[in-house]
Amino acid sequence: MKKLVRDKIPEFATEATYRELPKEEIEPALKNKLIEETQEVVEAKTEDNLIEELGDVYEVLTAYLKFKGVSQEEFLKLVATKRDYKGGFTKFLEMTIED
Repeated sequence: MKKLVRDKIPEFATEATYRELPKEEIEPALKNKLIEETQEVVEAKTEDNLIEELGDVYEVLTAYLKFKGVSQEEFLKLVATKRDYKGGFTKFLEMTIED
């Protein structure tokens, strides 16, 4: 199994081997890690575990933004612009489309 791991994992998991990814492999690895961490959010069994997993999603998202050269300020402006246009998720609306 190969997967992107946090920077300090080699200090704890010494049985594995590690390599620094070349630039062309980073974005696919970040996408896969985002999927992995999001799935862990879905599978979280406790409130504490849920918050921890959301933190992992945040860490991956932050790394992805940095990799793409997008500042958090710029990103949050884009998020706010979309929220202004389409709204947020505060009303918890569910849409149904009939076939």
